[in-house]
Amino acid sequence: QRFARSFASSTQDDSECLRSFGLLSISGFRIWINLESFNYMQNSFLNVLRYPDFKKIWLSQVFSQIALNMVTFALLLDIFEKTKSNTSISLVLIASAIPVAIFGPFSGAIADRICYRKILIYTNIFRFVAAVLLIVAHSNILALLEIIFLISALSQFFTPAESSSIPLIVPKEKLVHANSMVMTTTYATLLVGYAAAGPIMNYIGSKWLFAVCAGLFLLATQATRMLTDFDKKQVKKLSIQTLASDIAEIWQEVKDGLIYLRKKSDVLNPMIKLTIGWTMLGALITLLPAFGESVLNIDPKFIGPAVIAPSGLGMLAAAILLSKKAKLNQLKVLDGGFIISSVGLILFSLYGFYEAVAFSRPALILAVIIIGFGIGAIQIAGQTLLHLNSDEGQRGRVFGISSMQLRLATSLPALVVAAVADLTSPFLTMLLLATIFFIYSFSLIFEER
Repeated sequence: QRFARSFASSTQDDSECLRSFGLLSISGFRIWINLESFNYMQNSFLNVLRYPDFKKIWLSQVFSQIALNMVTFALLLDIFEKTKSNTSISLVLIASAIPVAIFGPFSGAIADRICYRKILIYTNIFRFVAAVLLIVAHSNILALLEIIFLISALSQFFTPAESSSIPLIVPKEKLVHANSMVMTTTYATLLVGYAAAGPIMNYIGSKWLFAVCAGLFLLATQATRMLTDFDKKQVKKLSIQTLASDIAEIWQEVKDGLIYLRKKSDVLNPMIKLTIGWTMLGALITLLPAFGESVLNIDPKFIGPAVIAPSGLGMLAAAILLSKKAKLNQLKVLDGGFIISSVGLILFSLYGFYEAVAFSRPALILAVIIIGFGIGAIQIAGQTLLHLNSDEGQRGRVFGISSMQLRLATSLPALVVAAVADLTSPFLTMLLLATIFFIYSFSLIFEER
């Protein structure tokens, strides 16, 4: 109650669109916090943070992902504000997807050949340089898209190195807790980055926002520089002299990774489901600015704190539950996450039908929380299954391919969704997306185990 009073008093001068939307005060509702569950999650997270290298990688994740998400959403908002076109929004996502198609198949194989620590350090350094370039090119849309291309290319090598490092620095019995923390952080930074980008742009402008992001990438670089040499694998050197043979060998390793996936259904199945989940998420993010403006009556710059932030409560709840119930069947948790999030998405997309009903806004916030809970369950369970079921020698390739699929799933379908929204309406497109996702999710009940 004390926190609620202080929060309310500190936000009295905030935007009227947020106040009228009912986020600062939901009349007739009280939120009770299960302190025991929070204490359990806190203890679980503190246990894995006791491993020094994990803590440093986690700090690097926090700083770099907040910066990356702020940059991405700021550009989405900036382009939508100038064009009012859903299709133009997808240009940012397409610019992020092209490097995935080019470098994604090789990133995992390269990660398995190079020290993970070096990959983490140098990708953060170069992303810092790219963020500085954003400051210089903040008014040139074409240059911004080119820099986003560069940041995305660098991230293709960062992600498999980060994911493959976790089993090397955390004991197997702590892996579920570590994954819960990593995925909770992933979504927390998504929420912080997307929620903060609009208001920061509104108050200080895009140029200073990019300066903040550059500083965050610099902090991420420092965190990775402090890592120990935990990766003891035999490093295969890449050189200009042997470039052709190196490329052929890496390509062969990529093909071996794909063959490995075809034979390992317990790895391929969760990877496919993660891809489907990210396809839904990418389409939802693409539609949010236009859906928020036309259906929810929210300024696009405040769509982050108004809609995305409440989903963090659901993701937090999923992390608490899965951290406390680490022995649950992760495949069932994965399928259950789809069903839960699809129900929330249906309720969210139907807001136009119950807008005039009493408690419609609290119902909408509840729908967003449900979506967040389901997405959190999908990602935590899916990533845990990939870690547990993949062999150590193939893990870099598995997460490289997974990262490629997830980024493509987030970006490329967005172009189709955006075009449909421009031809019809954001409301009808959101309803169509929710219906398709709902049908798929409930079909998982009949899936053979």
